[in-house]
Amino acid sequence: MAGTYFLKNEMRIRKRDVQGMGLDSARSIGILFNAKDERSFKIIREFADKLRGGGLRKVKALGFVPKQEVAAFLQSSQDFDFFTRDDFNWYYKPQGRKVAGFVSEQFDILIDLRLSKFTSLLFIVALSRAQFKVGRFRSDFKEFYDLMIDVDESSDLTYFISQIEHYLSMLNENK
Repeated sequence: MAGTYFLKNEMRIRKRDVQGMGLDSARSIGILFNAKDERSFKIIREFADKLRGGGLRKVKALGFVPKQEVAAFLQSSQDFDFFTRDDFNWYYKPQGRKVAGFVSEQFDILIDLRLSKFTSLLFIVALSRAQFKVGRFRSDFKEFYDLMIDVDESSDLTYFISQIEHYLSMLNENK
């Protein structure tokens, strides 16, 4: 895939200062997700609200919407942006104002909540300026994340989020 070639090329020229941290230390958190259905979105919105901690943290989320039109349940939420297949260039690199803004944010932690392997969204993870990147374990994605959570293929989003919270809270204890 041409996209993989361009992604690896861009990763070589981008350098960042990795700084491991737990949720207690983070002041800004980015969430990347697939906005495939209303149930998943509700779970992600609740997780984002919990992460905000009553306004102690800035939380921004960027969701991929597989269809051209954004579903009604996605339109009325603060700090949530969405993009579609139209926001990809010819080699599947996400682009556009919303994606560029999210990638340029210097989040303390970036949490990738995608359970499925959608390689094109790795551009966002790879190019993000986040200090600490968390996502699901995949042996071929090791260079993209600083912390990878290994969950079973049958695991659902709620379980994956609970595991992320568990391991990020362990990082809090080690400081």
